[in-house]
Amino acid sequence: MPDLPPQVLLVSGSQEFFAERAIGRAVAAWRAAGFEIHEVSGKSPEVAADIVMSASPDLFGAAPVILLRQAEALDDPAAAKVCDTIAANPDTAWIIWHAGGRGSPKAKARLSKAAGQTIAADPLKGRGVADFVISEFRFQGRSADQATIALLVDAVGTDPRGLASAVAQLCSDIEQAHITRDAAAQYYSGHVGVKGYEIADAVAERRVADAVESLRYALLEGGTSAGIMTVSALATTLRRLAAAKSARHGPSAAADVAAALKIPEWMARPAVAQARRWSADEIASAIATLADLSVVMKGGYEGTGALSEEQKRYVLETAVIAMATPAAATELAT
Repeated sequence: MPDLPPQVLLVSGSQEFFAERAIGRAVAAWRAAGFEIHEVSGKSPEVAADIVMSASPDLFGAAPVILLRQAEALDDPAAAKVCDTIAANPDTAWIIWHAGGRGSPKAKARLSKAAGQTIAADPLKGRGVADFVISEFRFQGRSADQATIALLVDAVGTDPRGLASAVAQLCSDIEQAHITRDAAAQYYSGHVGVKGYEIADAVAERRVADAVESLRYALLEGGTSAGIMTVSALATTLRRLAAAKSARHGPSAAADVAAALKIPEWMARPAVAQARRWSADEIASAIATLADLSVVMKGGYEGTGALSEEQKRYVLETAVIAMATPAAATELAT
């Protein structure tokens, strides 16, 4: 049996990436051990009743795992009810996310006291940014020098999701165990501000205007290398969308996608939400478009010669617009 999280795990902090990563790992561990996850929102007007009902064992006596989100919305009586339910159901496990803010300090103190472990989900600051990048390389089984880390932070910024995606992409594309600045610079040199993963996210969420604006800025800052990174990010995003579209619907969808792609569940969760905006045919069409686009951006088809920089920009922008635009909108326009 895999190592299980503590019986009561509190995730404390407003940084969504860190919170979702901690929650995703805990959920995956409980699911792998055969436990059922019941999700409850602290914003529910019936949260006290929801908690009591969810914490009850099933017909076979199996205790569930309660995932309580938006715990910062609990008032003092509701927080007391949660803590009383925890005490009354020692076999029930809990994953609680309290994002902080203007919630009741007394309620948070009660939850903290009940928790067996608290994981911080705070924004990155100062030296913590570089330490996080180092830990991401270690997680991938790689290492990087300080110059590489500085380049990534300059290129991507301090957003942990962007940094994690950048490290994962580099480790996917570069075979060396130690990633140097020169190797990383092939992808990120000059890319200050908007990056490929942001463009890919805008495409996945069908935000056409945002995708085009971000792409133009990236190309202005990074030239052809920005285009290549955009294609790479789109490929990763479309693979996840395809897996999410074919996954079973329901609470286990993210787990199914994570297992299929061999990625953490917290990485799969956004794809499950984004895939609802796409049909299977749209995803297939986008993948076909991307295959042609990849050839063009890397030099062109044999016998036709490479396109000029301006031509590549036009082809890339046209393809991004086509992929980001829902089929229904295209039909209405014609």
